[in-house]
Amino acid sequence: MRKLILLIAVCILGSIAHAQTPNMQEKLYYTCKVWGFVKYYHSEVSICNVNWDSVLIDVLPDVRAASTSTEFNDALIHMLDAAGPMALATTPYSDTFTIAKLKQNRDWSWISSPILRTDVQILLDTIKNNFRRHPICWVEVNHVTGSNAGLLRFPYDSICLNVITTVTFPSIDNRLLMFFKYWNILRYFNPYSYVLDTSWDSTLYNHVELIANATNDKELYLQLLKVIKNLDDAHAVDLTYSPYNHKPPGYYTPAIMLRFVEGEYVVLRTLESGIEVGDAIVSVDGLTMTQWEDSLRQYFSAGSMPIYRRYVWRQVLKRATYRQLVNIVLKDKEGNTYGRSFKCTDPKIEGYELFSKYYYEYPVDSLFDISWTTMPCDIGYINIGNLESHELDVAYDNLKSKDIVIIDFRGYPKTYMVPLYEKFLPNRRADAKILMPDLFFPGTFFEYFQSIGNNGNPDAYTGKIILLFDENTQSAAEHGCMILELMPDVLKVGSHTAGADGTVCRFRLAQDISVGYTGLGIFYPNGDSTQRIGIVPDTVVAHTRSAIYSHRDNVLEKALTIAGCDLFLNTKNVKALPPSISIYPNPANETVTIDINGKSTLQEASVSITNISGKVMQQVTVTQAHSTIDIHKLPRGMYFVHVSTDTDNYVTKFVKE
Repeated sequence: MRKLILLIAVCILGSIAHAQTPNMQEKLYYTCKVWGFVKYYHSEVSICNVNWDSVLIDVLPDVRAASTSTEFNDALIHMLDAAGPMALATTPYSDTFTIAKLKQNRDWSWISSPILRTDVQILLDTIKNNFRRHPICWVEVNHVTGSNAGLLRFPYDSICLNVITTVTFPSIDNRLLMFFKYWNILRYFNPYSYVLDTSWDSTLYNHVELIANATNDKELYLQLLKVIKNLDDAHAVDLTYSPYNHKPPGYYTPAIMLRFVEGEYVVLRTLESGIEVGDAIVSVDGLTMTQWEDSLRQYFSAGSMPIYRRYVWRQVLKRATYRQLVNIVLKDKEGNTYGRSFKCTDPKIEGYELFSKYYYEYPVDSLFDISWTTMPCDIGYINIGNLESHELDVAYDNLKSKDIVIIDFRGYPKTYMVPLYEKFLPNRRADAKILMPDLFFPGTFFEYFQSIGNNGNPDAYTGKIILLFDENTQSAAEHGCMILELMPDVLKVGSHTAGADGTVCRFRLAQDISVGYTGLGIFYPNGDSTQRIGIVPDTVVAHTRSAIYSHRDNVLEKALTIAGCDLFLNTKNVKALPPSISIYPNPANETVTIDINGKSTLQEASVSITNISGKVMQQVTVTQAHSTIDIHKLPRGMYFVHVSTDTDNYVTKFVKE
């Protein structure tokens, strides 16, 4: 008996000596990890037989008050005891994961930390060693087809905390409960944890005490944004929303849209007077754009710098107060600076909500409403951002005979596009390798191939496809590019896409805080990743400031040039202007003049002006060698002048400023 008592004493003393005295940051860090691990792995907690949220709320005061390692580990033992005994496994455990990424979120190394006492470690090891795959009540997946296929849901954790934080600011323990729920969901089910610049464990360690110490709803929301930023996921920032605490610096904005072009933030669209499209921002409210980038970086999750800058221009002009003035200094194309002040308003209240559509657009007014068309040179064109579901069949039927079809992915699909893509494909093919969380074994994943198309498609497209994309091409648009890359003759033109592909998971941290992330891993069939990389173009083309000044789309222009359509018309029937005919000025503003050099008269000729999509904007008949055409009502942009006589057809292009 004395030997047994001595052995017990040695074990107890050893346990006490083994554990280190933790600080507050460490106590909250390990409590979060222990609580989440038990939630998903314990035989009773994982099937919701224990009110695990209440257990945490009950234990957290003791965790926070613990001044010694013994008191802290005693609090953990109290939490583990509340879970009840772990069911002992009756079958042997077999680790069948031969691919590292399939178990990338299953990390148990922290259990052996010296912060945790030996008896705590033994209980955690007992849970780990006796866990076997089984249904977990905390997460489920829908089984529908379409764009929501594979969507994860968290039936007991959305809403994580059932309050409006701006009305009832949660206590410290409730704030930690909300954060622990959120962190563990991402810890076990994020398929892209391996591409993070900052490990998710480090995010927990660095932010948990800041969440605990938040003093009001605004501070709490900003701290959450800083956490979400570390997901490096463009979906995460798009899905993070609060109707009361908007992303900094605010919500209200003047009717100005920017784009990062050639190292500067350039005005792309404006409904405000006194500011010109193409002018570059020098400063906003006294801060340079570099200073704005540095100040906002901590709040915006993005996979790359081009994607981050996409969010900077969306936010830098916004303010928290309705009608608040924003003071902007700009630089025109001659390099002269000028200042303007604009009131920040609500687009919906002010009635220019159509302006928001340009977030996904490019500087060509003539393509604003086009869903599909036949362009000059008999080239088909499809705008994924405008195409409606009822147009899928008619668009394909009208364009399938074209030698070249340009498919524009610089907008987000309006509808489920897979039926259209399947029409192009000659046979069924694997279009992606999917990385799906194993909901029976949290922290692990399984892979499968996703296929699309129909074998022996008699109506498959046989021509050349040119895909257009840029940093606004994201998620479903990126997946559409991946599918059409399966075609035998495809060329990709533009710049890297957003690199955020895969079905998104949405849930709510509170009644007034919505969040989300990319919940399904999407890879090329050969295993290559697109997350934070995007679709890589074959021909890199970026917008230029000079093109924006002229309202030209140099990405589309490059695609048409590649298609052999430099003059935007079939060169078999149309000639370039001969030296004897000139059109000036170019660029033009109010008028253009057609000069027939060396002739005093001209037999009757038809002159038509078309926009980039081939739409006739103006048509006149001229009989004079020197004729002037009024163009002041035309929107700025690139146009084509077609001169047709009885014997010849000529074409040239000009820019309306």
